[in-house]
Amino acid sequence: MSFDITNKCNFRCLHCYNRSGENPVIAKELTDDEVLEFAYDLANLKLFNFCFCGGEPFLRFELMCKVAEILSASGSMVSFVSNGSLITEEKAKKLLASGVTRGQVSLDGDNPVSYERLRGLEGSFEKAVNAIKILKEVGFKEVDVAFCPTSWNINEVESTFLLCKELGVSGFRVQPLMLLGRGKENAESILPTPLQYRELVKTINLMKEKYMFEEGSTCAVCSLTPSAAHNMNIEWGDPVDHLIRFPTIVEHCSTFAGLKADGSIQVSPYLPITVGNIRRHKFSEYCDKGLARMWEIPKVKELARRVVSVKDMGRSDKAIPTVWFDDDIDLDLIDDNLLGGADERSKTCV
Repeated sequence: MSFDITNKCNFRCLHCYNRSGENPVIAKELTDDEVLEFAYDLANLKLFNFCFCGGEPFLRFELMCKVAEILSASGSMVSFVSNGSLITEEKAKKLLASGVTRGQVSLDGDNPVSYERLRGLEGSFEKAVNAIKILKEVGFKEVDVAFCPTSWNINEVESTFLLCKELGVSGFRVQPLMLLGRGKENAESILPTPLQYRELVKTINLMKEKYMFEEGSTCAVCSLTPSAAHNMNIEWGDPVDHLIRFPTIVEHCSTFAGLKADGSIQVSPYLPITVGNIRRHKFSEYCDKGLARMWEIPKVKELARRVVSVKDMGRSDKAIPTVWFDDDIDLDLIDDNLLGGADERSKTCV
């Protein structure tokens, strides 16, 4: 499960798909008490994995720690994604002690000029690199990096990967720039060309051959037997993949859900539709009523079918809300009886 613990943010990144710091959800965010009630409800479900998202999660740091303690005590793995700017050694140690073991920091370039052109804040590159160092030093099990390609940094993917390798990063994830939110607004100036994308994918495939190897083998670059951290995973992600798979081959048993900062249950952060809100019913009640089958809902299927490429994400349609600009289509799985009641299959999947 992912949870936008806040959509407030201290950055205004040019590519931000959910317009953190500016979107309509900010004025309706859950209170601390509502979040803690949600956490206790989730603990009974014994989630496999829970991730703090945003906005910038560290803006609600103390609340993060309280939620992490509740969920980690129930056996869930707990992680976070962050821009890294607010991470200090003291906070990292406290977060680790609360049960968070994995984190992801965004690093979109190998130098301050390239990185800060996208992130818009002087000194933010150094803070991101320092955050990675701190998380590694205090003992986080996994520290990953997300790299968003733009028209000017796309040739830095390998050099940024090598910087991350030096820092001991566990995983390096790259996916296309999503044409949503500020990414849509700034597409003309930041979007890579189709040719740049083709060259990027070639580069990533070559990097996998060059830097990734079987356990026990030696590295072709440094001739050393790797540790797990040294053999860093490289991933080219496809943000559209789940919009094709989930309404088809796994429509009866989805294993992922997201919660927006206002308590709304997302089908996907890339679709303008929600299927419930924990201010109306507990999350566990939605699970009992068939939340794992939410991709069977006709309106969900209809919206998902509109997106077969990243370019489709930013398509305007007067009949459909623009995700992260307008209010979502607000359905309720329970109140609107969207699935005609739960069945044993639903409970088994959840």
